[in-house]
Amino acid sequence: MAKAAERSESIEPTITSNLQEHSKKSQLERQKILVVDDDPVVRRIVLELLNNRYSVVLASTGVQLPDLLQRHQPNLVILDVMLPWVNGFELCRMIKTHAQGQETPVLFLTSCKEKEDLMTGREVGASGYLTKPFYAKDLYREVERLLAA
Repeated sequence: MAKAAERSESIEPTITSNLQEHSKKSQLERQKILVVDDDPVVRRIVLELLNNRYSVVLASTGVQLPDLLQRHQPNLVILDVMLPWVNGFELCRMIKTHAQGQETPVLFLTSCKEKEDLMTGREVGASGYLTKPFYAKDLYREVERLLAA
């Protein structure tokens, strides 16, 4: 009985250490998503929906985008169209003209619902287009589809 207890004591730190190492590794391996939206409520909702599975970086304006792209090198960018100073269509065009961003999928998450908006999104290189208000299941589906591509 004493030997079993000794063995258990020597195994336990190893298990704890392995779990901590696995947790650190999985956080490092998480795919990064950059979300640019001027509405703090939308940013918070998207963060809460995606933060369990992905590393989420938030920005309130497109002015921050070039620095954030270089610093974080996201696997996916989620953009609103109606942003202050630079709209989402221009930002998408900028992302697609930089070497780093050419392969990065862009998902528009916007209240712009007109057919012309969808067409413009495609023209500037977006990979997906969701309109607000949106269902969580639709956001999950689009994010998974774009990250798997």
